[in-house]
Amino acid sequence: MLSRLAESSFWLGRYLERAESLSRLLLEFHQLLIQDQRSHVARGCALITHGLGLEMNANTSRELVTSVYGTSQNPSTILGAMHGIRSNARSIRDTLPSDFFESINRLNVAADDFQVSQPGASLKLLLDRLAVSNGIHEWLAPSDESALFFQLGRSLERMDFVSRLLLMKIEAEWKDQGSATTLRAVGGLSTFLKARVPITADRVRHFLITDTTFPRSLIQSSKGAEIAIREIAKTNSAPADLILRPIGLLSSQIYFLRENIEEEEEIVRQIPLAIEQTSELIRQNFFRPIGSIVWSN
Repeated sequence: MLSRLAESSFWLGRYLERAESLSRLLLEFHQLLIQDQRSHVARGCALITHGLGLEMNANTSRELVTSVYGTSQNPSTILGAMHGIRSNARSIRDTLPSDFFESINRLNVAADDFQVSQPGASLKLLLDRLAVSNGIHEWLAPSDESALFFQLGRSLERMDFVSRLLLMKIEAEWKDQGSATTLRAVGGLSTFLKARVPITADRVRHFLITDTTFPRSLIQSSKGAEIAIREIAKTNSAPADLILRPIGLLSSQIYFLRENIEEEEEIVRQIPLAIEQTSELIRQNFFRPIGSIVWSN
């Protein structure tokens, strides 16, 4: 496969996942800031922006919306992710299903029409359009190597986002609602509730790391990345074990993990670096030798 096609498919998957993750997070925490009058708004905003690696300070819920929505020049924001979706989709337009490309155009219209003064409605529309785009890609995109790179990008982005969310320790600021909001921010509340256990910070962390039924858990995302890398490596004579080493080591620890707070937190802290190292190995082995866009720090 041409490295240009592989790289654009990889980043298309990452940016679609990033746009959805940021939109869902912003929707849930904006609502929490409005509803919970007891919280320290500026401190809560700082917790979120710092966790996402955003330099812009936010002291109110409106400023938080402005910061996370961001600009097209910052790939760690919603608008920056939308710019990445648009540019990567355009670069491989002739390989994408026409319905998928049209859904990307409608998605960008929704992003351009975003109303900071009415973030709830705007974010819900964005999430609906993102769900349509992801669904069309899943239904219509050929099951070829470009789909594997798309899956790989999406899986790594999920791992990165979930680890960042857990590192924020939202429950420290919002003791009553923080853990439930964390689950809603990744779409995991309904799955968690099936276990019929109380929602606590420790249970939520363990669930988001180890649950094999939830597609955004760290263990499931790492499994998706491993499957994609091994399949891609078969046709590219690439060292799959070497590329998988950073996240493979953490996956092995998760498989044998018991409910131990210190061990779980240590694994979560190692995820962002493991993703960065894996992305670099992917670039070296599959893409043209130029720099890759990563989360800003």
